[in-house]
Amino acid sequence: MTIVRIIIMLLGAIVIFGLPVWNLARLRGDKHILWLITPPVLFIGSLGISNVLEGSVHSGLFLFTRHFAYYIMIVGLMLFGISILFMIFHYVFKFRKTITFWLIIGTTLVYALAARINGERVVVKEVILPAENISREYRFVHITDLHSGSTNKLHAQHVVDTIKPLNPEFMVITGDFIDEYHVTTDDISPFNQLDFPIFLITGNHEYYLEPGKIQEVLTESNILLIDDMRVGFQELDIIGVNELASVDSTLENLGGINPDRYSILLDHQPKTDEAIRASENGAELMLSGHTHKGQIRPMNY
Repeated sequence: MTIVRIIIMLLGAIVIFGLPVWNLARLRGDKHILWLITPPVLFIGSLGISNVLEGSVHSGLFLFTRHFAYYIMIVGLMLFGISILFMIFHYVFKFRKTITFWLIIGTTLVYALAARINGERVVVKEVILPAENISREYRFVHITDLHSGSTNKLHAQHVVDTIKPLNPEFMVITGDFIDEYHVTTDDISPFNQLDFPIFLITGNHEYYLEPGKIQEVLTESNILLIDDMRVGFQELDIIGVNELASVDSTLENLGGINPDRYSILLDHQPKTDEAIRASENGAELMLSGHTHKGQIRPMNY
């Protein structure tokens, strides 16, 4: 990391994490510079410590510092945006400082709680897709971005319990299944309760870990990693695009798409150009993840 990047990161952390906290203190009559410095120091320090501890035997301390840094980041970003909004209101509508202070604090806490609840919800959305080149209906489940490691085994069990009553014939998972070095086969063991085929591709988070980690986690699992592969399910072809590959390169290596079969293409990131290439190559359906549907309103595209 260059000196320039370090300076940019420090300045960004001060603006995003320090300035909103200092502004709150200022509204209460305290302009001490520590309010500006402490939040970015806590964020950079905890993130740095967690990076040092990653892969070490101190998994408990690693989890604490990593989650602490993530919470600072998420709440800090919320506080930054909400502070801008209510400071505009403060000057336009001449709010008293005490009112502005509590509006910022209250809105941030409610927003953070809503985001936390929304992030752990498991919502079933049923979609009926027309198809001309199959002889019967197929019922399957698509899930994505479980982020095992950031989420725990209880969350995985909740996901599995939601899937069971749906009685699918198979399931596809479009990446970011794991995202921490300490994830084990036990963390994803609830998926072994499902008695139908499960097909997985990698996402960007699998590549933040050491090579082979996802294969290690899947060792005792019924989940099949299908990066750069085509697997058949009766009249269907399920094609997995490796996170590091493209639609074109994957299909070229696999000999293209069979027009006589219904092709489902799994690609972690829903890039417009990749979706266009999938369609032009003859894929009837492309499934992706990555965006979390925004998770935090109003960014829930």
